[in-house]
Amino acid sequence: MIEMLFVIVIIGIGMSIAVPSFQGMLQRNRLATQANDLTMAINLARSEASRIGNIVSLQALVGTAGNEFGGGYCLITDNPGDCTDDADNTVIRRFPALTGGATLEGVDDAPNSGDWDSPRTSIQFNGRGGLSGTSNQVRYLDLCLDGQLGRRIQLALIGRPKVWREAEPGDPVPSVQPDC
Repeated sequence: MIEMLFVIVIIGIGMSIAVPSFQGMLQRNRLATQANDLTMAINLARSEASRIGNIVSLQALVGTAGNEFGGGYCLITDNPGDCTDDADNTVIRRFPALTGGATLEGVDDAPNSGDWDSPRTSIQFNGRGGLSGTSNQVRYLDLCLDGQLGRRIQLALIGRPKVWREAEPGDPVPSVQPDC
């Protein structure tokens, strides 16, 4: 009986150590998955724009300030509108709202004379797959989740996405940082 009690105590101590680590791992994986889904959506928009030779937009479903794309987004043909099929737009694909309290915000690069006016609810790609409707500025989206290191998705003028991870304490700070 005493041996059984010791085994139960050891299992309890092990679980009390393992469960918080497991929850952190789940949140990190959720954030990485959401960043990968957004990157895939951007690449699909570029591909479709090149395929049809016309503008394709990544459009926010719910344009809430500070979380413009967090309520979900879609890919539509032509210029910004809403995520409904009509005479002007065709929905290519819809993406659901972010889960787990994550936010996805469009960010204006004001220190570098940014030109992405608010509300930042749409990103257009031209028939060559590059950013459309921008003078000479890249676009940034910040993906944040409380208690986790955020991600900044940078869209170059040619439309290619790059994901930057927030620096951990003690690491050298890269030039592009999410504002989470």
